[in-house]
Amino acid sequence: MMCIKKIFAALFFFSSILTASFTGNAVFELGGKNGWGMLQYTENIQMCPGKYGNPGISLSSSVPKITQETDLYLNFDSPSIVEETSSYTVASSSMRFAGAEQAKLGAGAAMCSPHVKTAGLVLKPQKGSFFGGESSAGSFTIEFWIAPSVTENGSIILQWYSSYFERERLTDQHIIAQIIQNKLQWDFFNIWQDKYNNGISIQLRGRTNLIPSKWSHHLITYDEEIGLLEYRMNGHTENIVYITENGRESDAVLLSKMGHAADLSIGVQYSGMLDEMKITKRFVEPPTFAEQTALFDRYHLNGGRFESLIIDAGGSLSEAKRLTVSADTPVQTDAVFFIRSGENRYTWTDTEPAWKPIRSGQTITGMQGRFFQIAGNLYPDAEGQKTPIVHSISLEYEKDSEPLPPARLFAVPKDGGIELSWTPSIDFDVKGYMVYYGERRGEYFSAGSPLNVGKVLSYRIPNLHNGKIYFFAVAAYDDEAGTRVGTFSQEVWARPRKE
Repeated sequence: MMCIKKIFAALFFFSSILTASFTGNAVFELGGKNGWGMLQYTENIQMCPGKYGNPGISLSSSVPKITQETDLYLNFDSPSIVEETSSYTVASSSMRFAGAEQAKLGAGAAMCSPHVKTAGLVLKPQKGSFFGGESSAGSFTIEFWIAPSVTENGSIILQWYSSYFERERLTDQHIIAQIIQNKLQWDFFNIWQDKYNNGISIQLRGRTNLIPSKWSHHLITYDEEIGLLEYRMNGHTENIVYITENGRESDAVLLSKMGHAADLSIGVQYSGMLDEMKITKRFVEPPTFAEQTALFDRYHLNGGRFESLIIDAGGSLSEAKRLTVSADTPVQTDAVFFIRSGENRYTWTDTEPAWKPIRSGQTITGMQGRFFQIAGNLYPDAEGQKTPIVHSISLEYEKDSEPLPPARLFAVPKDGGIELSWTPSIDFDVKGYMVYYGERRGEYFSAGSPLNVGKVLSYRIPNLHNGKIYFFAVAAYDDEAGTRVGTFSQEVWARPRKE
């Protein structure tokens, strides 16, 4: 089982989806027509289309996370394109939406048409953003996934044209990522200045050919401390340059300058798919072997987990009977389910009470308690490309209802007291009885009421006034502390008198 750190959410009682059957059993249901609102915790889990038009759950894609250093993030996960950091606004878009089945990561991707000869997407930068200009470039990283339909010359993934005034002279500048001779090429024109304050042109072209309709990851990253500009494709270094006075690693780093704010155009004369475009205001270190391998995983190889809210069965001797799961598990994927039970939900931790693995349809034994909880671990295939889908889960359990009261109660008058006797409750787990009495019908507020008389079938109540009428009822309890008391027996009355 995965080791998961988490903070328990607030615990809730619920009964709206518990349905009693004539056998005395109850069923707790997750998913299906009831939905998944009763989940307390999820990790790497997302909603997805399930059977019969109901929602299912599956592994979520291993999409990048937004941090304070994230300047731009486009996940293309919905038909309405939104820049997630709010550093850019969408000025226009001719991109079409492609669903999760075509996307590299997440719930969607952008599809750029070969018939549109203008930008597929135009973004207006806000002040302070990377392409907002009016500052140095600083350290930065630009990355995206592409799957070009064709690898023609001139297909532009990203371009930014701007200018700045220097010594009363207007200097044009641009940043372009485009496909040239089946390879991706990065052009930085007048972004950096030489030691004479003249703009310079820098070009980095990849060495690996792009393959039509195949996803590839592209990243260019700059370290302003040492002047390193590095282009990586699929995690491997394709080209590097040191932007220093003499182009060597140890030389003085050249200054950068971003001009006026200008629109950022994405997908100009580009035919193909685009996904997960991101700009970060920092240098990204070379990936480890594990990170490089995981780059192509659609789903987290360590899987995901979900846990239900804690189920209050109502009685300490409630017993789990059967877990029934409806799920699809493609080849090499798996879905493993667990149940745990206990008496005091406030003492529960991640691992205590212990989770017990349960197979769908298996008869459950030795799982008793007032509270139950269900969990599941989902695992992808070895390539991280397929996920199991869980459509619904139902837990059948036998409710330990409140103990039934004695069927008959008798009261015999005594001098200064009443002798009560009763038939035993038919519940097998009764631990004792509570005796209630008072001076009005249904109001058992006399001093000393109620009395915990233990597991007996008769009891004499002393210190009552002769001639005064008293009303009595008895209830059974089935816990050691005598706190889980059932309903009252039929009421009887009597008047103490001298014999």
